[in-house]
Amino acid sequence: MMAQLIKLYFRGKPNTSEMAVKRAYASLSSIAGIVLNLLLCTAKIVTGFLSRSVAISADGFNNLSDAGISLMTLLGFQIARYGRGSTHPFGHGRFEWIMGIFASLAVVLMGGKLVHTSFQSIVSPQKPLFSVATIIVLVLSILVKGYMYFYNQQFAKATNSETLKATAADCISDAAATGGVLFSTIVGHVTGWQIDGYCGVVVSGFIVIAGIKSLWEVLGRVMGQADQQNIIDDVLRTVEAYPEIAAVQNLMVHDYGFGYFVISLWIEGYRKDSEQLYNAIHKISCALYEQFHCDCFIQADYLIGDGALAAHLRKKVELALQRHSKKINIDNFRLIESGCYTTVAFDLLYPAELQKNEEIICQEIEQELESENPQYRTIIKSILRRERYGSHRRNKSKNQEDNK
Repeated sequence: MMAQLIKLYFRGKPNTSEMAVKRAYASLSSIAGIVLNLLLCTAKIVTGFLSRSVAISADGFNNLSDAGISLMTLLGFQIARYGRGSTHPFGHGRFEWIMGIFASLAVVLMGGKLVHTSFQSIVSPQKPLFSVATIIVLVLSILVKGYMYFYNQQFAKATNSETLKATAADCISDAAATGGVLFSTIVGHVTGWQIDGYCGVVVSGFIVIAGIKSLWEVLGRVMGQADQQNIIDDVLRTVEAYPEIAAVQNLMVHDYGFGYFVISLWIEGYRKDSEQLYNAIHKISCALYEQFHCDCFIQADYLIGDGALAAHLRKKVELALQRHSKKINIDNFRLIESGCYTTVAFDLLYPAELQKNEEIICQEIEQELESENPQYRTIIKSILRRERYGSHRRNKSKNQEDNK
């Protein structure tokens, strides 16, 4: 039904690669989430009050928090739709993340409050009143949450939206929590065991965990995650069409939210191919804009194909590193033209326990190289682990350098 609404809105099969379609999917998911969660919340709170069940009431407040999240997500989507301006040159997409932080914190606080209420019910229990209406409400809630999981999962697959994936996961956890409430209601009626408060603690635990998980995902995006591997792979495939490019360095996807991002990278080649390199930069920029509708910044560096000099300087760097630890490795060592200077660039791979010595190690390497020739400059990329895109095409670069 939800997919049919999208098709009717766009009068045909929508193209999910278009930003307008992704916005429609996100808005429809949020509006449906608000309406359905409010209906479930009202039904459960009324049922919980009449049946004196803390677990059902807690589950109802869980639906209320979900409706609040959907409302804040919708508001975030609406503000995020505004484009770039003089004050915010990268758009307003990250406002969705800000709203997500507040919504997640609200869920955690509400879950904590319900844990306290449930513990009070354990200390001073009241036997819930069993009724057919209670069972019907809980069963319908599980079915509705299952349906919400289904359409959010379908929307997430169509748009590759992490937000909708998280919403789908939250729906299935809500269905499981409601199943626990249904279980406690039936067990309490059949056996007389008063486990309502305990089930309320479990449901509240689901709420707190869902809130923390949501908060962690949003904070992860704010901090910057290497989760755009599909985009990186597409960029690298585009670059591979140009054999004059020897290597790609510092490929980064800068996410500004709501589908807008900036791609930056360095390409390396040789001066004899300078004209082809700059033509390649222009073609790559146009291709990436057509594919992703993003801005692209590309810098070209010229490699120095002196294998003997590169081996000599690498040996000096390795000797300097051995004074600190044998666990430090060098990767992607290369020499770059820099006007009247020669830039020695490489990746420094070291374990986490040596991170506090990073600045001292880099300074010693710089001093070691500059003592041999004041025209040497260094660019050291210190990393705690290897990154897939960082090592791309290094073998090709090395082979071309040796052929020079």
